[in-house]
Amino acid sequence: MKSILLFATAFAALAFWGVVVPLAAQNTVGLISSNPEQTLGGYNLIYPDRQSTAFLLDECGQVVHRWDDADEAAVPGAVAYLLPDGRLLRAKLYSPRFNSATFGGGGAGGVVELVSWDNEVEWTYVVADSLERQHHDVHYLPNGHVLLLAYDRISLADMLTAGFDTASYPQRRIWSEKVIEVDPATDSIHWQWRVWDHLVQDADSLAQNYGNVSASPGRIDVNYHEYDFTREDWIHANALDYNPVLDQVMINARNFNEIWIIDHSTTTAEAATGSGGNSGRGGDLLWRWGSPQAYQQGNANATQLFYQHDAQWIDEFVDPDYVHYGAVAVFNNQIDFSAATNPRSLGQVISPVWDAGSQSYASAGGAFLPATTSATFTHPNPLLNYSPTASSIQLLGNGHVVMCAATQGFGFELDEAGAVVWEYRVPLRNGQPFPQGSDLPAGTNSTFRWARYPRDYAAFAGRDLTPQGYLELVPNEDFCTVVATATPPAAAAEFAVFPNPARGTANLQTEPHRLPLQLEVYNAQGQRWQQLAVRSTTTAIPVTDWPGGLYLLYDRTTGQAVRLVVE
Repeated sequence: MKSILLFATAFAALAFWGVVVPLAAQNTVGLISSNPEQTLGGYNLIYPDRQSTAFLLDECGQVVHRWDDADEAAVPGAVAYLLPDGRLLRAKLYSPRFNSATFGGGGAGGVVELVSWDNEVEWTYVVADSLERQHHDVHYLPNGHVLLLAYDRISLADMLTAGFDTASYPQRRIWSEKVIEVDPATDSIHWQWRVWDHLVQDADSLAQNYGNVSASPGRIDVNYHEYDFTREDWIHANALDYNPVLDQVMINARNFNEIWIIDHSTTTAEAATGSGGNSGRGGDLLWRWGSPQAYQQGNANATQLFYQHDAQWIDEFVDPDYVHYGAVAVFNNQIDFSAATNPRSLGQVISPVWDAGSQSYASAGGAFLPATTSATFTHPNPLLNYSPTASSIQLLGNGHVVMCAATQGFGFELDEAGAVVWEYRVPLRNGQPFPQGSDLPAGTNSTFRWARYPRDYAAFAGRDLTPQGYLELVPNEDFCTVVATATPPAAAAEFAVFPNPARGTANLQTEPHRLPLQLEVYNAQGQRWQQLAVRSTTTAIPVTDWPGGLYLLYDRTTGQAVRLVVE
């Protein structure tokens, strides 16, 4: 890491933006390096394993906010997200609430909560008994509902009925998957989708779901077991995302080496069938990618994903004209895993081919497109990019990427050229603070995911973000200085849209000094939908003819964008 000398004029400008200024020492934990002229900055949310607190860190690694759990025995299960209103959505494992009949493996949680900025638990929802269990991921929807992943325990009788090949495989129960949409206002299940409703098999002509696997790409082969033929954890989904424009849900099927997309526009009844919804295919898979052999359209040589994590649409904190806007990002964990001396993990981008006319994803030769990934990201030192499990990737504006190698508890930011501009190692050993300057034992600071939020994120407006100290013991307080006011200035809203979500008409409001205002409207695929010329402080925008979903109203002059959901 280089020492950086700032001239007085540049220093004043950097101070306004809260830039990190690194000095010449070298740390072993906490902030490892930072290039203040290149990093996009912002605040980092981490929810490390083996402890119960979610931490919000500034660019120097100082804690500026934290969400402590009243039950210190709780541990992540496995994610936490900061919502625009300042609330925390978290999933956790709270063992004392569960009886001995509860099952679960890696990523198992069971409790989903919404917690206020002031650390008051506003909502708790438990999915944990002998038949189902929340695990790994949750997602907050534009309508205020919460999507969650849950293990779905299947009995031997149901396995036999479905055509499971017990002669070839030793399982006498398996954990399938389901997605549940819960309304926190009523605790009612608004929508549900189950893998078990969308099976195919070619092993038993007398059982249900018998058919041609290769001709049924929308169905899941109940007798496909890629990861471990003895595991009850059959699919091990570990990521969940939602596309509000397409009204689709993405599921990362780790043990299948695949990413799946399903239609969320269905009713729960339609989601259990192969018909209905925008695409007319009910709850069958609309797209799957990573391992065509899972539906008999290729062999192992065609596999491109390897026990991957954090699959998601690229649609947050990026401009709609960004080259990868609307594509899929994923952390590909175990590339060349058999090469013990040189295992690799990569961040990658996949660009599905969506046909709005047919409401379907394109395929060629029986396998879904694209043929290969469209971009790859890695730390210049591949060993620092490697994690055999968990981990995350987040594409930001200006082509920057933030990744987390989970088992190393190591997060880093790359600029558009792939150069490292910021690095941080979680300074916790098995959940306890670790001293600066000592070598942290490998695997003791695991952190499932990393989330970077820009300084002007709505959740920070008007909040006290005064640094409260470092996570590590004996911190090197001269290593980094945030030259700024403790509370970043709240971004003044140049324009706003209401109601949001809108139906029929949306009203755009702005200040007189901003007129006239020229806005570009983009859909979630990054396509320019239309242009708006705003000449009065309040303007009615007819949206009756706009397809339902998410739009971005973008002012290219200031770079400000406002999201609008059309119902």
